This record gives sequence, C-alpha cells and structure tokens, in this order.
Amino acid sequence: MRGMRFRNLLSVLPLLLTACAVPARTELPLTEGQTAAQARAQLQQGQTGLMVAAWIPYFTAEALLAAEDESACRAAVGDYLQKLSDCGVQTVFLHVCAFGESCYPSAYYPELPAANGHDGMQIFTELCREKQIALHAWINPLRLQTADVMQQQTGDSALCTWFHSDALRKLDLLEWDGRYYLNPDAETAGKFLTGAITELMLRYHPAGIHVDDYFYPTTDPAFDADAFAASGASDLTAWRRGRITACMQMMYRAVHNADPDAVFSVSPQGSMQKNTETLYADVPVWLLAGNCCDLIIPQLYFGYRNESCPFAEMLREWVSLPRAESVQMAVGLGVYKYGQDDPYAGSGADEWSTGIGLPAVQTADVLSEPTLCGVAYYDADSLLALPETESAQLRETIAAAQNGADRQTVSK
Repeated sequence: MRGMRFRNLLSVLPLLLTACAVPARTELPLTEGQTAAQARAQLQQGQTGLMVAAWIPYFTAEALLAAEDESACRAAVGDYLQKLSDCGVQTVFLHVCAFGESCYPSAYYPELPAANGHDGMQIFTELCREKQIALHAWINPLRLQTADVMQQQTGDSALCTWFHSDALRKLDLLEWDGRYYLNPDAETAGKFLTGAITELMLRYHPAGIHVDDYFYPTTDPAFDADAFAASGASDLTAWRRGRITACMQMMYRAVHNADPDAVFSVSPQGSMQKNTETLYADVPVWLLAGNCCDLIIPQLYFGYRNESCPFAEMLREWVSLPRAESVQMAVGLGVYKYGQDDPYAGSGADEWSTGIGLPAVQTADVLSEPTLCGVAYYDADSLLALPETESAQLRETIAAAQNGADRQTVSK
C-alpha cells in the first residue's frame, strides 16, 4: 500500500516542479569590451591561488538586508565585503537558505521574511564581483522551519505546497522536536534539492554551492522508523549514512550539470566520530569517492590545549586521510571563540580567552601544510571583531603564505 501511495504521489511531483520550473541560464552582466569568459574569470577571481574564506551566517546576512531601501542594503553589504577583503578574505560562503526559507526569489523555497523583499543573492553577487570576491551559496539541505512557522508560510513554492498537503507532508517531510526536515529517504527530496541548486546556479552563477554539518538531527530510531522499516535494511546506521551520501551525490551532480567549473563544498564537524555516528555523514567515503564533493572544510574549532580534540592532533588526523585526487581540503577555524572560555575544552578552557595570537598561529599551521588549499573562518563577524593587534598579525600570516604558496588551489 505504501509503495502504491508513493508512486501516486510521486507522479504529482513533475507537475509541482514544472509550475516552479528552473529559470533559463541568465547571462553575466558585462562591462564595456568584456567577454563572457572574462566576466566568469572575474566572478571567480577569489578562487585562484590560496583560498582565504569566511562564512557569512544567516543572522549576519539578515542584518545586512534589514533596511527597506535597497540602496541602503547595497551600501551595507558593500562596506562589509570591503572590510573582509581588507582582512585578506577573497572567498565567502553566504548563508542563503538556513531553514528552508531563501533570501532570494525561489520556486522551491518560501521567501525569508527577514530579507524584506530584497534579492539578497543578487545584491551579494553583484558586489562580490565588484570586489573580486568568490561567492559560494551556502544552504542547509535538510533542515526546515518549525511547525508553527511553516503553518503560516504562504505562496506557491514547492515546499509550501508539500507542507500544506497532508499526504505530501507525511511522505516528503519528517518532524522532530517541533521542527521539520526533508526526508532524506524520499525520492522527491532528491529531485527537490536538484531543482533548488540548479535554480541557484543558473540564475546567479555562484562560484559554488556549500553545505555544512546539519544532516540527521537525532540518533533516535523513531525519527525515520517507517522509512527504515520499508527499506528492508537491517543496519540503521549504515542505511542512514547511505541516504546522506546519496543526497551528497545528487547535489554534486546538480552543481556540475549546471556549471562544470563550479565547486561543491561541505564543512563537516572536526570530530570524525560525530560525523559518522551522530550526523551519519560518511566523510571517509566522500573523500575517496570523487563524486560527493570537490572541497571539504573540516571545522577544527579547537585550541591546542583542548583535552579531547587538541588542534595539532586533529589537523594531522584530517591531513592524513586518503582522498581522491579531485577532492581538495581546506580547514575551518573558529575565531568566534576568541576572547571567550571554551567550556568543552577541559583543562584548556581558558586558551581562547588568554592566548595571544592564536588565530594567526593556527592559520600559519594550516597554510604551511602543502596538501591543503586554504583556510576558512567562522564567522565573518568574529573575524572583523578581532583586536587590531590580532588582525594585523593574521593579515601578515596570510600574506606571507600567499606569497610563498605553491600548492593545489580551489580552482577546478
């Protein structure tokens, strides 16, 4: 019965996605005398050489888009990007869809209210191009809004249609602790993500698509008990890992079908055990497969004196992992911890609050590793908030590494 119901509902999907068809590829705006190839090279300028990146999370993007007047938003975004550029950043991961609401017009997602009707992706695209900063669109592929928020969402986006249909909601979405998620086992979820990514790629031409570490929200078997039972599988952990890997492969294909030169990246947690056992992110498989991601950026948000995850040891562990030749690796650093105690670091709890020069020292360690292609900082606000002495030391470290860089780069 469930299989028949699935087939009947799946037959509705083409109608839903046709109604919100992916836009035709738009052309990049050209300056006088500029060719399309030159415009593409300029858009991806930040991807050449050693990557120095920063994550711009949704709350920062929302603050930059808070003004009702678009010109004011553009001024705020332009100023912000210039400050990042002055810090040495030439790549940004912009959080454009954190909870199933997009800061740009979408046929798949409802509009993010905090975007105030602005096309945030277009604003950032144009200004990043002007500043020669490579822009990667960062999405959370499975996490959606809370039940209360989704109940109030309106419009004809595919996600709204699914939620407001009892049958489609039960099949395509899963609820946990008051929040909804795309069902990673549903075939329609893969089609949805493929369409949403294709929409982003063809409309805005970003340098790439980025996802972080939000996959399964719980280890509780009740989350997807019906889907697991119907699968006939016997090992829940292996089955869940397989579902997430399948999602990664679909997103990878969607990115490269839209633009073979674009980069699909992922930033898993620094702890491999948490990745594989809690989030069901089979990172070792992704590294070797060559068809799950182009770039992996582990979040090594630890100090050197962290009792359970000391930075130097974690860095060596990640660098030593075997990976396909096409898969590159950078390292994510947690500058958001600067000036604060880390309650999870054990005896090293005060390292971030007392250590002088820690961001620059970690950056130097990362950029001295020839098999790594760069560094990314979480988050952009925290990077800009570093004291000037720390910021100056960090800029000098980055400049020294860039001047002597001789390694694989993020360019494909």
